[in-house]
Amino acid sequence: MMAALGRWEEFRLHVRTGLAAELEPCDLEEVLLLVSVYAGVPAANTAFHIAGEELARLESTSHS
Repeated sequence: MMAALGRWEEFRLHVRTGLAAELEPCDLEEVLLLVSVYAGVPAANTAFHIAGEELARLESTSHS
């Protein structure tokens, strides 16, 4: 919903919280593919970019 509405800061918060609560990256990818169908490819592209940043941030903090 946040991606479809373009509420990117809120979307980032939900991605971060989901990943901390053991959301699997493959499940996140599935959701974002649905965003492309229902909200459009531009919204999905931005969502994938933000999700990628959050995954990289999570990986860098887990290796520290």
